[in-house]
Amino acid sequence: HPMPDKKAEFRKALGIPADYFLFGMVAANKDNPPRKSFQEAMDAFKLFHDKHPKSAMYFHTMIDQQGGFPIRHYAGVLGLNAFIFHPPPYDMLFKIKKNDMAKVYNTFDCYLSPSLNEGMGVPIIEAQSVGVPAIVNDFTAMRDLVEDGVNGYKCKVAYKRFTPLASYVGVPDHLSIYECMEKIYAADRVKMGIEARKFVVDGFDTKTTFKNKWIPFLLTLEQEIYP
Repeated sequence: HPMPDKKAEFRKALGIPADYFLFGMVAANKDNPPRKSFQEAMDAFKLFHDKHPKSAMYFHTMIDQQGGFPIRHYAGVLGLNAFIFHPPPYDMLFKIKKNDMAKVYNTFDCYLSPSLNEGMGVPIIEAQSVGVPAIVNDFTAMRDLVEDGVNGYKCKVAYKRFTPLASYVGVPDHLSIYECMEKIYAADRVKMGIEARKFVVDGFDTKTTFKNKWIPFLLTLEQEIYP
């Protein structure tokens, strides 16, 4: 659930200033170039931060993961190390539970998911479930989870790259991500947050999903197996 009255408390526990505008990412850091578009997100944030110094990014990931994108090093290249937050590696691996994630999402002002591709993008709806609007890439499954100006914004694809998986990935335009950041910053985020949660509750509530999706699927399966 959204807990706006607890945002300052949750941020204090993570060492994040209460008055910073916070972009959040929840993603595995396991490849380079990263599917989650860490570089493009950080390049966009650099432009945003230059204009709005009281801003930061929270990466719920292993920022120094071997084989992943060197988030900490790249933050240094951009001069952003003081404005990058993340969980301690041990906590990330072993201590953070489901309820803790609700607190993490509640610290964000905006969720970022400009991924090259997503099969679904569950963190997008997790963030929206606590009233956090999202910026997503206008590609694959992500485009179905955000309505521009209602519960977030969609950034533009700069170009498509054909991969060994015999399909395209969409590389996001970092300037477009930045433009979306400015739109989110200027928007009525309380209203957008209400719309974001409504979108998730209406479309992805467990009981609703089971009734509308799983029961028809299981009935179809049953008819195929026992005609």
